Amino acid sequence: MNAFARALETSEQHRFTLDDVLRMQEAGILDEDARVELIDGVLVEMASEGSLHGWLKLQIAKRFSALGGDTVEVVVDTTLRLAPTYAPDPDIHVYDASLPFTGIDGANVGLIVEIAQSTVTKDLTLKAELYAEYGVRDYWVVDVNTDTVIVHRDPADGGYRDVVRYTAQDTVTALVLPDVTLRLADLPPIR
Repeated sequence: MNAFARALETSEQHRFTLDDVLRMQEAGILDEDARVELIDGVLVEMASEGSLHGWLKLQIAKRFSALGGDTVEVVVDTTLRLAPTYAPDPDIHVYDASLPFTGIDGANVGLIVEIAQSTVTKDLTLKAELYAEYGVRDYWVVDVNTDTVIVHRDPADGGYRDVVRYTAQDTVTALVLPDVTLRLADLPPIR
């Protein structure tokens, strides 16, 4: 083992906060368009999106906005501050429009959706644990490869007690935002 590897094993790592990251962006140290998320104080590079992933994200966001109207806010690819050192960028998050944007966190976000094509395992494990830990009540993973929606509810002990996989023909309704529903089969075809 070389000296650098030993130093990494024996030294305390610095954990960034979202405020640190924002200051790095303001100073030009980190590009504002960098595809990173803040997970446990570490900047983690996000996977590139394929065209199917981007198209599906757009269609779902449009559907949620149309169904929810003025009662919900649908946010795409924007940082969600869960804690000072946890600030993921979910594909979509939806919340009650009566809440202020700056006050949204894991406990009051209405729904988080991750579209998974190359990141299925990460979204079903790491992201699910993260969102459960911070009290996200309704977390959906849209698996592009199988045309299914895996719904996670009832967060407890760093995981979800209720996880159900729905087919493209099933309609899924958001837990606390009843106007927000998704049936993959109703989306315009791309394939």
